[in-house]
Parts: sequence; structure tokens; C-alpha cells
Amino acid sequence: MSQDADLTAQVKAEAEAVGFARVGIAVARALEEEASHLDEWLAAGRHGQMSWMATTASVRKDPRDPKMLENAQSVIVMAAPYVRRHGYEGPPPARIAKYAMGRDYHNVLTKKSRKVARVLQEAGFVARVAVDSKPVFERAWAERAGVGFVGKNCCLIVPGMGSHAFLACVVTTAPLTPDEPMGRRCGSCTLCLDACPTRAFSAPRTLDARKCISYLTIEHRGAIPTEHRQALGPWAFGCDVCQDVCPYNHTSGAADGSLDAFEPGDRWTGIDAAKLLQMTEDGFRAWAEGSPIKRARYEGLARNIALVLGNRGAELHLPVLDDARRSHASEVVREAAGWAAAELRRRLADSE
Repeated sequence: MSQDADLTAQVKAEAEAVGFARVGIAVARALEEEASHLDEWLAAGRHGQMSWMATTASVRKDPRDPKMLENAQSVIVMAAPYVRRHGYEGPPPARIAKYAMGRDYHNVLTKKSRKVARVLQEAGFVARVAVDSKPVFERAWAERAGVGFVGKNCCLIVPGMGSHAFLACVVTTAPLTPDEPMGRRCGSCTLCLDACPTRAFSAPRTLDARKCISYLTIEHRGAIPTEHRQALGPWAFGCDVCQDVCPYNHTSGAADGSLDAFEPGDRWTGIDAAKLLQMTEDGFRAWAEGSPIKRARYEGLARNIALVLGNRGAELHLPVLDDARRSHASEVVREAAGWAAAELRRRLADSE
């Protein structure tokens, strides 16, 4: 076995030992197809308020950029599933995206990825870990590394596992043995595009974040545009609609290898949407510690919960909404609660 092949085998063995279900390797080079698509996407303003997508564009296009790793030769991509056969969906009547029900994947997978990087560092190479926190095109590298393929909903689909998987990358100066790239396998299926509540896909693999429920409930600051509020439905943080309908997520092995860290914990015991809306900012910080939920921030989650109660709430939620409308500390939340109270009253009147 050559030195490169031996180190490659060590890296893959360590990745599997620390809990990753899939691992693949690609040669570090410029991502020409994705770079062109990114330029068009940014020029159209489809990134919304995510200004960092524009400021880090050059690094995303090529991992050999000095701001990533100038002499990079390989990109290691590792996947860890988070799907659950009997997962908790969220604080009723709200729903939370499956990936956010457990511990923060950034922390969990960064620790595991550093153990993989250590194998390379001990061999004398430089290695940088990226878990959705550095400007790395994880899904593009996953395709090139043979881990999965990008579906029409822009999610990475791992055959046998589906799209409910977190990705972690290690960019390294080590010349490792690359795997065969994986071709796309969606065929003529458009279930994910057709199911999107806000019609956020302008074309296959082209997402307008400004319409995406995940973006609106997590990254968007301020009031959510009125035209998208009803379509939000029950979603208080993220959205799984385009993944729920994907045939690749209905395979028998889709939950195999899920880490315990991504299972719902005590955080969700006895909590419902009304209690979240009534939570103080200090209470939110304590409750959301160690969870991806904190990304939405106190104001954002309360805003989302108010809108969900307008869409899915019952008469018992009217006093909660009216109280938030009058006295919540955030103007954004007060406005959302006012809209939600009016929407809920309209729905109740229509049902009589």
C-alpha cells in the first residue's frame, strides 16, 4: 500500500470510528460550475440578508484560497444522519425542523472532525475543519467525494440514508486518494419542488432564500413579509417539507447510524408554543443553550411562534397572542402577534 493510500485508509477508519456513517475524499480544486451558479444567485439577490454569502464567495469557489488553505490538496467529506423513526416534531401546535431537535450539530461534529484532522496533523500535514461554520461548499464536495448527490431541493441526498444528514469537511494539504464522484439521480421527479409552500424554487437546485421558510424563520431579521405568513403553516424553526416528500427519505435504512446527540432531549419536555411565546429573553437563552434553536434569537423565535399560533392555534391561544400584542418587549413580535390574533379570529369565525 502506498503512503497516500495508507494515510487515506487511516483517515477513513478514524472518521468511521468517531461516528460518521459515510466518508469520501475529493481533490481540492476550483468549483467552476458552482462558482458560476453562485455568482448568478448573488447577483439576483436570492441570498436575502445573508451578506456573508457575498463577502466569502471567493473562498467558497476554491478551498485553496489563502483565507481557507492555500496549499490544499484534498477535501474530506463526512456525513452523520440525524433522522429518527419516532422523532418529536415540535412544541404543539408548532413544528421544528428535525435537525434542530437535538444538540447543536456544530459542536458535536466539530469535536469528531478534529479527531480526523489530528490523524493528518500527526502525519505532518495541515488540516482545517469546517462544519457549516466556514465558507466551504459542503454539498458540492460531497458529490465530488462520492458521498451523495445534490437533489432538486438543494439538499444533499446520501443513497441509503436520504437527506437527513449533517456534513462535516476537513480541508487538508495531504494528497489523499480520491473517491469516484456521484452522479445525480433525481430523474424526472419534482415532488420536492411541487411541495414547497412558498414556491421558493425558481428552478431545480435554484433556491430563492427570500421565500424559503427555513431562511425566513432562522436567518431573516425583522418582520416576515405578509405574503409568506400563511404559507409558514406550523413551522416555527426551519422546514422539512421538501425533504418529507423525497422518496430517498423513505428507505428502510434512512435512520441507521443516527447519533444519540441528535435525539430530542429534556429541552422539549412539557413545552408548547404558548410557553415559548411567553418566555423571557433570559429564559430563552437558558432554554436554547446548546441547541441550533438559538440561531433564530429570542425575537425571531417569538415572532415565528406568534405567526404559527395565527395559522394553527386554537381559541385558547387568543389571550396569549393578545398579551404579546400589547406587552411584548419587541416591536417585531408585537406586530406579528397582532397579525396572528386577527388571523386566528378570522379562522375561528370561518369555522363556525
